[in-house]
Amino acid sequence: MDDALVAYNAGRMDGAAGLRDPQIAEDPEVGPDYRVGLLDGRIAAYHLNRELRSFLDDPDDA
Repeated sequence: MDDALVAYNAGRMDGAAGLRDPQIAEDPEVGPDYRVGLLDGRIAAYHLNRELRSFLDDPDDA
C-alpha cells in the first residue's frame, strides 16, 4: 500500500510539472498507480492554468 501511495504522489507531482517517468509508468506493480497520479496532476495543472487565465483576462470578476 505504501508503494502505491508513493507512486501515485510521484505521478501527481510529475503530471503537475508536465513530466513523465516511463520507467515507473511501465512498472507492473506501481505503474497503474503512477499513471493515475499523473493524470490527476495534469488535471490539477489544467484547472490552475484555467483559473489563472480567467483571472488575468478579467481580474475584477475574481
